[in-house]
Amino acid sequence: MSSSSSEQCDVISLPEDQVFEMLTRVSLDDLAACRQVSTRWRRLTYEPAFAPLHCRRADAVSGYLVQTVARNRYHATFVSSMHPSPPPADLVSLDFLPSPHVRVEAVSPHRGLVCCVDADADADAATPRKPASSYYVCKPATRQWRALPNPRLRYRTAATAMLARPGGGGGGAADFKIVRFSVPTLRDCLRCEVFDSRGMAWRRSADVAVWPESLVEAAPAVRAHGAMHWLRWPDRLSGGAEDIFAFDVKTETWRLIGLPPEATTEKRWARKKVAAVEGKLCLVVVVDEEVEVWVLAGYRQERWVKKMTASLTRLAMEEGNSFILRDLYASDVAFFNSVYRVLCQYT
Repeated sequence: MSSSSSEQCDVISLPEDQVFEMLTRVSLDDLAACRQVSTRWRRLTYEPAFAPLHCRRADAVSGYLVQTVARNRYHATFVSSMHPSPPPADLVSLDFLPSPHVRVEAVSPHRGLVCCVDADADADAATPRKPASSYYVCKPATRQWRALPNPRLRYRTAATAMLARPGGGGGGAADFKIVRFSVPTLRDCLRCEVFDSRGMAWRRSADVAVWPESLVEAAPAVRAHGAMHWLRWPDRLSGGAEDIFAFDVKTETWRLIGLPPEATTEKRWARKKVAAVEGKLCLVVVVDEEVEVWVLAGYRQERWVKKMTASLTRLAMEEGNSFILRDLYASDVAFFNSVYRVLCQYT
């Protein structure tokens, strides 16, 4: 056995509490690599006590950027997941951007990057001196921002995703890619453009043979298994079936993932949401006052396994029918929002 292999075995065989302590001190960039060392290391990084401790030691924040619309104005509010010690409300905000009114297009959670667009630009599009839109990428935690060139704005945006590369660029600059899908005129496909921070330019990628209206007003992209995912709504090309659109930003390839048969037949019209828990793609199905969580155990084989079923009766009694499922924060913690507040439901 080589010395490097021997050292690796010694590290893997450390007591669990020592491994846990060590993992809470690694950087955000190294955490993903540590999860690949062993199943035990991966499990420890998803323990409920891990994230709060790791965030404190890495000087990071964790939570949700909740975007709402009121009186034709967009508002982004940060909701910390580190209860009971959330960061100050102004620590994560977008008030430092040059435009006073922006709309969040995409977020890269790994490095806390946000892609925004000037929400007032469309109203001023008739002014020759002002571009139809202004794109920005920013890091709210450090209040840094950078203006980006515009993509082809003549086509309506269907969905946008952002992926930060580990380590960042030279000199500490953010290193990322943005993929934007838009709706071309009189064509049953999605137009794809990719922005790379290394070249600071948009370029055209291959069109995607997916009915464009199925992604309009889509929820934020969910990253899992190295790809971005969106739940597609029924459309005339797929015969009314629902599925998941997956796009690999690195290879710029795509595929459609079928949903569990129970979710497309018995519960076809139930509320559905895709999420990522412990690195795996999940489907959440809400029927009346019950929620089901399905896990894509075999990504390539599209093998779904029902992980759990939980009751929402108590939440419905407190909030009525006004609560909306937004995400799965953990395998047993769901994130909801109602009219006036955000909620965490533990199962």
